[in-house]
Amino acid sequence: MKTVIVILSSLLILPGVCSAQETDLAAEVRELRAKLERLEKKMADEESQKMKRAEVERAAITEQVKKDVMTDVTARGQSYFGKLIEQTKVGAYGSMRYGTSSLDELHNSFTFRRFVLTVDSNITDRLKGNLELEFERFTELEVEKRLFASRGVGLQQAIEATDHSEISLEQAWMQYDIADWLKFRAGAVLVPLGRFNINHDDNRWDLPRRSLIDRGVPVLPTTAAWPELGAGFLVDFSVGNSGKINYQFYVVNGVTLDAELEQISQTRAGDTTKFAQEVELRPSRGTFADDVKSGKALATRWAYSPWLGDELGLSFYWGRYTPDFLPNRSVLSFAVDGKKTWGNFEIEGQYVHTRWSGVRDVALGFARKAITSESEAEIGDVETEVEFELANLATSKQGYWVDFRYRFWPEFLGKTILGKHFANPQLIATLRLEQVWFNQLIKEMTFSSTSLTQFDRENRLLNRMTLGLTYRPIPLVALQLAYEYTRTNQGKSLSSVTNFLTSKDREYFQHAVLMGLAFGF
Repeated sequence: MKTVIVILSSLLILPGVCSAQETDLAAEVRELRAKLERLEKKMADEESQKMKRAEVERAAITEQVKKDVMTDVTARGQSYFGKLIEQTKVGAYGSMRYGTSSLDELHNSFTFRRFVLTVDSNITDRLKGNLELEFERFTELEVEKRLFASRGVGLQQAIEATDHSEISLEQAWMQYDIADWLKFRAGAVLVPLGRFNINHDDNRWDLPRRSLIDRGVPVLPTTAAWPELGAGFLVDFSVGNSGKINYQFYVVNGVTLDAELEQISQTRAGDTTKFAQEVELRPSRGTFADDVKSGKALATRWAYSPWLGDELGLSFYWGRYTPDFLPNRSVLSFAVDGKKTWGNFEIEGQYVHTRWSGVRDVALGFARKAITSESEAEIGDVETEVEFELANLATSKQGYWVDFRYRFWPEFLGKTILGKHFANPQLIATLRLEQVWFNQLIKEMTFSSTSLTQFDRENRLLNRMTLGLTYRPIPLVALQLAYEYTRTNQGKSLSSVTNFLTSKDREYFQHAVLMGLAFGF
């Protein structure tokens, strides 16, 4: 009986127990599911944060790489351009002068001779560039023009400039150093004829006027400084313990006869108004555009320097000087120059001989093209005139200059304002002697109907002596004082054999006092 009761009681209790177990299991499952969801969410959050951190790190790394690259590029660029700027020298030289003259038509005057900007750059180890731009007696150049319509089309133009003004390119070349002893140079180069043309900077010289054979006549085929467009080689090599040989050779466009137009407008009391145009054909530096002649010119100079301060040079120039519409004629020029130093005493000089071939043939060819040397017409109250001439031509010209210099500095001047602010000031006394000979210089030429009707030539002589004293507080600055005596054949005019003097027909000598300032930096 007891057994039956126990069994019945168990049967009654078992469903309750099972129900309680099922409830507990469900609760555990729900709890596990909740924990799993929280874990998945945590893992997802951590993964998201990890991805964000990785993205931020990648962006930071990318930005840093960019900064590093730009810094490196900038540094390299700054290094190159900084080095280029460091190796580029920008400078200048210039001069002014005050002069008086005994000639009636020359007044005492200040003259702004020139200001020259220079750039010299070592682009790389083997490439070098050079530029010289000259402003001679230059203060302004202004051009105004206007196109207008009024019963047709008109052009109004006005040009303002100062007297004798000039802007000139003296040098502009590139040089490639093939080897230490061999260099190739091309561009606007200085013609190596004589020592002055390749060393023409005003502040290098101790007198306030350039020499006759290089500038004032000149005996050179054209005036210094004389550049030509071309290319060539420079050679330097040592000889013995201290000697050196320098060689230059160029092929260039070369000197040519070029036209210079002078226009004159003149009113005359009791007469007609005159408009005149004078066309002069004279030797000039070659063109920097298309050459006007078929031939090129050759220029070369050999120089030997046994030691520093001494030099002996020999140079030649040859080339056609006539444009294609005139007979083919050439100019030949050679020069000997040198410098010798004994302590404080120096002798420096140069001789030049230039021969123009076929001058009469050139004059006849010019006459055939120009037809007549002078043409006049008168319409109402206006007279017009056109005149043609050949200028500055002779069968040959030759001349020299020689400088005798003595450098000194009195000890007592070192305590004055002239010396106490400078390390090594100097006084330089200079005596320059010059002579020029003209052989068959064209005096007068007329032609009509394509034939020469008059062709007068003459032999002339020009002498000049200059005595000067120069004070140099530093080597690149010179204050100059000079007395100058110039003389040509008695009864002849100085203006007919010089390009810087204005004289009457029989003024054959000049006394002049010059004061100059030359500088460089």
